[in-house]
Amino acid sequence: MSELNAPRRTGTTPSSFYVTIALTLRREILQGLWDERPFATEQELSTRFHVTRTTVRRALDRLKEEGLIIKHQGKRLQIALQPLKRTSWNFSSFSESMRSRHDTPYSRVDVAQIEELADGTYFHLVRTRGICRARSVQYLTREDSHLPLNLFPHVERFDFATLSLYDIMRREYHIYPTRGLSRLTAILPDDSLCRDFAITAQQPLLQAHQEICDQEGRLIERVIITYAPSLEICIARDAGH
Repeated sequence: MSELNAPRRTGTTPSSFYVTIALTLRREILQGLWDERPFATEQELSTRFHVTRTTVRRALDRLKEEGLIIKHQGKRLQIALQPLKRTSWNFSSFSESMRSRHDTPYSRVDVAQIEELADGTYFHLVRTRGICRARSVQYLTREDSHLPLNLFPHVERFDFATLSLYDIMRREYHIYPTRGLSRLTAILPDDSLCRDFAITAQQPLLQAHQEICDQEGRLIERVIITYAPSLEICIARDAGH
C-alpha cells in the first residue's frame, strides 16, 4: 500500500483542522485503505498531520461518534467496519436482482426534485419498489436518496420509474459505487408505509441509513432504505471477519 499523505492545510485554521483530519481519515476508512493494516496511533497521526495530539484526539472523537472506529480497554484503535462481501442489493440493480428471482420489478417515483441543502445542491429521489403479482404490486422497499448535483449534473432528466440509478451512475457518469457505511435501526411505519406494505402501525420495520462512496472515496449518495417485513435481508461476511 502506498504511503498515506497528509492533506494540505491551505485555508484551514488550527481550530478547524481537526475536522479536515477527521474527513481525511473517514474517506480512507471507507475506501478500505486501513483494512489490511493496524489503524494509526495518536502519535503516528500527530506526526503525519503535523498537529498536536490534542487535535488528533478531537478528530478521533469525531470518528468514534460516527461509529467508524472503536477502542477497547488496553488496546489500540480499531476500525469498526468489517469488509462486506455482499449485501442485499446495495451496489447492483434492484430490477436485475428481482429478475434473477424470476420476478417482474416495479418502481413508483414518489419524489424527484432538486433541493438546496446546507452543504450543497442535491437531487432528491424517493421510490417505492416492489414486484408485480398478478394484477397487483407487492411493495418491498422504499428508498429515499440524495445525490450531489456537482457529481451528477442533470440527473433529474432520467426516468427512474424504469431505469436503475446505479446503472445510470456507471453508464452516464462513469462513477462506480464501491463501498458503503450502513446504520440499521427499527422504526414504526407511518400511514403511507402501512398502506404500501399492507401492515399495521404497530409492526416494526428495518431501516438502513447508508452513505455510499465511489472508487475514489467520494460520497455519492445518502440513502434511507425501509424494508417491508416480507423481504428477507441477507448479509454475508468474508471468512475470518
